[in-house]
Amino acid sequence: MPAKKTTKKNTKKASTKKTTPTKTTSRKSKGLNGNEMMTAILAYLGILVVIPLLAIEKKQRNDFIKFHLEQGLNLFLIEIIIWIVLVIISLISLGILAFLIPIFWILTLIIVIVAIVKATQGNKWEIPVIGKWKIIKL
Repeated sequence: MPAKKTTKKNTKKASTKKTTPTKTTSRKSKGLNGNEMMTAILAYLGILVVIPLLAIEKKQRNDFIKFHLEQGLNLFLIEIIIWIVLVIISLISLGILAFLIPIFWILTLIIVIVAIVKATQGNKWEIPVIGKWKIIKL
């Protein structure tokens, strides 16, 4: 006995729902000028914080520039202090705790990258924990 083939019709209705393209929200740049952009980058690169500190006159320093110069200078000084402490601890422990030094530098590198990115976007991002410390105020 031959089997009957039944055909089912797919009755998909055309979607009447209108699709709207998704909007990409782009962050509007706050229009950093040359001094602000230079400060935003150099302030967090260790000793290079001295360049905008000496190059930009006090009269030309707005709140953005002052914020990042202070934070970059404080970060640099705290890096030096922590590095000295870690070297002393490493020497006292006969090198057993020397693994702390590269961990410190990796954490510092991450903080520096995030700070530079945030600063070049025009944000005043306070570094966690040490951002509240004001060793040097300009």
